Amino acid sequence: MENYIEHLVKGKRGTKEYMERGVAIALPFLFMFILSLLSLPIIFFVFLLPISYYIRIRSDKEYEYLYMAGDLSVDVVYHKSSRKKLIQCGKEEVLEIRPFSEETKEQYQRSGAAVLDLAGFGENPHYFYLVQKEGKRTALLLDCPEKLIKEMRLYSREKWIR
Repeated sequence: MENYIEHLVKGKRGTKEYMERGVAIALPFLFMFILSLLSLPIIFFVFLLPISYYIRIRSDKEYEYLYMAGDLSVDVVYHKSSRKKLIQCGKEEVLEIRPFSEETKEQYQRSGAAVLDLAGFGENPHYFYLVQKEGKRTALLLDCPEKLIKEMRLYSREKWIR
C-alpha cells in the first residue's frame, strides 16, 4: 500500500453557485449604469471590480482529500489558486464508514449529525465517513476511488458497515 492517497474532486455547482456567478457578472454593469445616471466619477467603479472578482473565484471550487495512515484531511481549493482546510480527523475519531444511500443520509440527519456533501462530480462510488469531533457528529459524503477504499479498509477495518 502507499503511504498516502491524494484525490481531487470537482465541486458541484448548485443554484447558489450559479446565482453567485450571475451576480459577479451583472454587478459591474449595474454599477456602471447607476454611476452614469447619477453622474458620479468613474473611480467608484474601480472599487467594485475586486469584489466581483472575489465572488467569481469563490464559486469555482474543488475538494482535495488526503488520506494518510488512517487520518483524513479535506481541503477546499478555490479557483485552483487558494485553499482552505475544511476538516481533519484522525482514525480514532471515525465512528463508521459505509456506502452512500439516501436512507442512511436521512438517518444521519434525523440523529442530528451534520452531513457535508464533499463528493462533487466524481464518478467513483460515494461513501459516508462518519466522524465525531469535539462531541459533534459529522457525516462526510466522499467520492472514493478504489485505492482510497483499500487504504480505508486497511486502517479502519472494524469501522466498515455494509
